Amino acid sequence: MAKQRVLILSPDPEQIHGTLGEPSLAGIHITVQADWDKGMAALSKENFSVIVARQFHQNQAAESFVQDILSLAPKTPLVLILPKKGGPSVLGGIRGGASEIIFEENLEQELLQTLKKYLFLGHGLLRKMSLDELFDYCFPVITTTDMDMLGYTVIEMFKESLGASFGILFREQEGRGTGYSIQATAGFPDDSMAGVFLLRYGAGITKLSSPTPAVFPTESVVSHTPEDEKMLGENRTFFSLRFDLSSGSSIFAVLALRGAPAPDVLGSTLLNFFYRQVRFALLNAERGMQTQNLIYIDDLTKLYNSRYLNVVLDRELKRSERYRNFFSVLFMDLDFFKRVNDTHGHLIGTRVLVEAGGVLRLCVRETDSVVRYGGDEFVVLLVETKAEEAFLVAERMRKMFEEKSFGQENGLDIRLTISIGIAAFPEHATTKQHLLNLADKAMYRGKDSTRNVVYLADAQNVP
Repeated sequence: MAKQRVLILSPDPEQIHGTLGEPSLAGIHITVQADWDKGMAALSKENFSVIVARQFHQNQAAESFVQDILSLAPKTPLVLILPKKGGPSVLGGIRGGASEIIFEENLEQELLQTLKKYLFLGHGLLRKMSLDELFDYCFPVITTTDMDMLGYTVIEMFKESLGASFGILFREQEGRGTGYSIQATAGFPDDSMAGVFLLRYGAGITKLSSPTPAVFPTESVVSHTPEDEKMLGENRTFFSLRFDLSSGSSIFAVLALRGAPAPDVLGSTLLNFFYRQVRFALLNAERGMQTQNLIYIDDLTKLYNSRYLNVVLDRELKRSERYRNFFSVLFMDLDFFKRVNDTHGHLIGTRVLVEAGGVLRLCVRETDSVVRYGGDEFVVLLVETKAEEAFLVAERMRKMFEEKSFGQENGLDIRLTISIGIAAFPEHATTKQHLLNLADKAMYRGKDSTRNVVYLADAQNVP
């Protein structure tokens, strides 16, 4: 999203512009326009965060002046500069819809602080809105069912509404890696910085988050070392929300702000209405994903099927390329499984496959994917897991298979082992097919040697 922009519309804007040279407005684009027609043209073509306007003619009615401006930017806060206190201009400005009125004598003391309220403290959320306007504002959210697109829309709109410098929408996950899965980001100069941000501050932010808006100083979770200062810049406040969806599933939103929004901003009709619509939209998108996933479920083991493998690999490749994350693919095959079918029959064999899938699920996190690739072959995708970490997971799987007795429900003691090959993105390969080929070849190295073994891929062996 573009940087925040301020339009100064006045026949003599130098005095107004001269009060805004403070470093605290660094990064804010200020457009100065002394020509009424050109100013109107700019409003019709560009979006501004705040408008500062002074009447062009003494006999110009303040009400119509403000209405003319807001007709082109009805949702933009307008700060009206008037020559003196009292008089009909004040009432006219209020009737016309001005968000703030500042008098010439107070310009130097009040304008900068007023702009900061709207640019950095979410004061624009206090504007009165009809029910139709509220629904129109939330329209991009309530009409989006794709989870990825919805995530980007939500965090961008939160960032714009609150005047945040940057924001992240993410999930918490247990186990290896950073412990977080990024859904969407806004405002970072480099998307990979979002992962670093969560690695440093995620635990503190999630602990302080709640289902209602929470605002807390960065000192609550940040040490403010030189590295912290570089990442946070002038931001000194975090705004956070936790969206509780289905049982055990939550999505967090965190925004970095330069100042702390007032209680009336946090309790504003717009913010609370928007929050509720976001939660419903996220809940519907998640349910939609769960329903869609049914076509990707293996009828026998209730694991994902091979169709889903292509979907999840494409998704993780895009996510990892954007956020410079990593993931690993484990390709595995049950050793001598044909003997189970030959000795005990196919009915027992299918039940053993179900048990095998259950063992694999016990070894991974909810955010990882376990796929029955076909027959007695399985593929596991471990998100945010490097090769050496994946090797430890694979060894745990191998040992659990080696130690488990299968078929006990049928009074049997079937012993199985498993051979596993591992390929990691981007360490071993950077394309979907290359990753699968490397993991498959690594697995067959085990099948062709001792079996009951784990091998890492060797990227040099595959073109």
